[in-house]
Amino acid sequence: WHSFQRLCEYMILFQAGSMCYSKPIGSILLADFAALNPQVLPAVPRVFEAVYEGVLRTMRKGGGIKYLLFKFFVGIGILHSKIDRLLLNKTALFKKRNRFFDWLLLVLPWLFLYPLKLLGSVLVFKKIREKLGNSFHVGVSGGGALPPIVDEFFWAVGINIVEGYGLTETAPVISVRSMHNPTFGTVGYAIRGVEAKIVDEDGRELGPGQKGTVMIKGGSVMKGYYKKPDLTSEVLSEDGWLDTGDLGLLTIDGQLVLRGRKKDTIVLRGGENVEPLPLEMRMMESRFIAQAVVLGQDERYLAAMIVPSQDDVESYAKEKMIDVSVFEKLLEHDEIQKLFETEIKELVNAKSGFKIFERISRFVLLKKPFEQGVELSAKQEVMRFKLPELYPKEMKLLFK
Repeated sequence: WHSFQRLCEYMILFQAGSMCYSKPIGSILLADFAALNPQVLPAVPRVFEAVYEGVLRTMRKGGGIKYLLFKFFVGIGILHSKIDRLLLNKTALFKKRNRFFDWLLLVLPWLFLYPLKLLGSVLVFKKIREKLGNSFHVGVSGGGALPPIVDEFFWAVGINIVEGYGLTETAPVISVRSMHNPTFGTVGYAIRGVEAKIVDEDGRELGPGQKGTVMIKGGSVMKGYYKKPDLTSEVLSEDGWLDTGDLGLLTIDGQLVLRGRKKDTIVLRGGENVEPLPLEMRMMESRFIAQAVVLGQDERYLAAMIVPSQDDVESYAKEKMIDVSVFEKLLEHDEIQKLFETEIKELVNAKSGFKIFERISRFVLLKKPFEQGVELSAKQEVMRFKLPELYPKEMKLLFK
């Protein structure tokens, strides 16, 4: 049992609710939604990704005018939602912003796009919402980072997904985005009875917008690791502050924004520090990339292991008249290698906010998906430390 799962089960039972379980596979999830008609879906981010991917895959396979309308209205929905959040203070802010100029510049696009978004809701979004049943109220994502592209999609189509944050050591909830007044890009305020602060490497508290270590204090924080005083002293101060090991920052109104794990930080030979999570999430915006893992500790450059989306790669190959009978051979084809090279370069570059040392210099395409208990933890998170021993040949190709 994962602590997030256990908490959700306890809360559902406490509220005299009923529970049902499904699998993080788009087609199975959507079928279960139709059959079970749930009201609340607490799940790890991979489940919401599976729903998102299932919808996209269904629309792509349908093709034609329906797919074109889907792409058009989702684009309109995302753009209108971005403007709406900026004008109505629903996005993470790290310094004060002059709302007068925002309204002056954006009120006309906001008003112009609104009727198109309403039309999209009738023609497209309503059908997507119906796939979750007619009683769906909210999804609660926890146990990992929710990819921004998935968050954007659900926000645009009118499906309420809130993101929470917590640790086993904090029993487990630390914060959660408000269901009724959500702020995009955050995991919300610390819950009642819990304090959060951000500190630098020397333990000095940082102000809004400054990235550092997330520290937590409150009645839900553990007393220590059982019979492990040395390990306890490494993470728990004498005055009760827990070092979460997570990197984050606070908004001007005190909401938490996460930026990855300290232990995941990659230090290149030139001394540059790189957080892999934003890079991985960016690459996974490609429909051809199911999973991505950025590597490069103590190396001169960054590289990536890519798990391709088999259905999408094969569909692309068929359009190009490439043989798809053996998937492993297909991935070695020059056209497919060029496809992934182009996708990565278009997603990870200076225009999208990445520095020159954050570019992906090499990549390998893996022949099979990651499996729980092998590459993935129970939370569906990649266990990076295992990859060099599981993929020694691929590591040599990346950093030869």
